[in-house]
Amino acid sequence: VTFDMSASNTHTVTLGGNRILALSNVSTGQKFLLRLVQDGSGSRLVTWFSTIKWPGASAPTLTTTASRVDVFGFLCTGSGTYDGFIVGANLG
Repeated sequence: VTFDMSASNTHTVTLGGNRILALSNVSTGQKFLLRLVQDGSGSRLVTWFSTIKWPGASAPTLTTTASRVDVFGFLCTGSGTYDGFIVGANLG
């Protein structure tokens, strides 16, 4: 799944299977949100785009319950580098 950051700073995807996430057209300093929705089956996982600095130095665990939502915020800190944050987890 490739998110085009020139189209919007907020994106939603329903995970219908395990997915690899990618970005296009990101600018340094840009802030954006990714809303990941588990489909009706749940248990979907993602592979994040590279070079994200997460709190605690490890990627968060997604909520895998069917139809639940996780929201993540990002700040592009340079060419292909990002600070990543959990904005909301296990939302109904």
